Amino acid sequence: MGMEGVILAAGKSSRMAENSKMTMDLNGRTVIERSIDSLSPFCSRIIVVTGFHSEAVRESAGHCRDVIFVHNPDCEKGMFSSLRMGLQRTEAERVLILPGDCPFITHEVCEKLLAVKGDIVLPAYQGKCGHPVLLNRRAIEDLLADDRCRSLQEYLSANKAEIIAVDRPEILWDIDTPEDYAKSVEYFRTKEVR
Repeated sequence: MGMEGVILAAGKSSRMAENSKMTMDLNGRTVIERSIDSLSPFCSRIIVVTGFHSEAVRESAGHCRDVIFVHNPDCEKGMFSSLRMGLQRTEAERVLILPGDCPFITHEVCEKLLAVKGDIVLPAYQGKCGHPVLLNRRAIEDLLADDRCRSLQEYLSANKAEIIAVDRPEILWDIDTPEDYAKSVEYFRTKEVR
């Protein structure tokens, strides 16, 4: 199995009133569906890690093909615990990692990352690293065995990564606030005007 994806969708969405932001609509598809769409052409399967709002996320994306849902009962410990749980389920030689609230990744960005050999490959826009993160099997085993790192950011800082410049500011965007959401709706509406 050459390539898999891990999408982190366990968060509380605390700045989004009571909604799960993963199930909010972005011009006809939910946030989680669009995140899955961005990785699925490249992955034989995608592991979606759920936590808070687990049922809503499954309901929203359950029809997507080649998706496996894994529930993180310790999701209040934060994103890194969900990442570790998702990575433990992977078998592929390479894995693309994406927070579920970053549904803006273009296929061209994934293609650029996949063209590079390296244990850790990151996209960067104007010098700032973003998503998705590409790890190979060696880096995954290393991360899972590492008890010191408390976040993916910490792990990436402690290890050498290949950094690939892309001309896509979207790799830095996420949906954290109602303002971000309003901008996202507009982004997909404009992008998909036929």
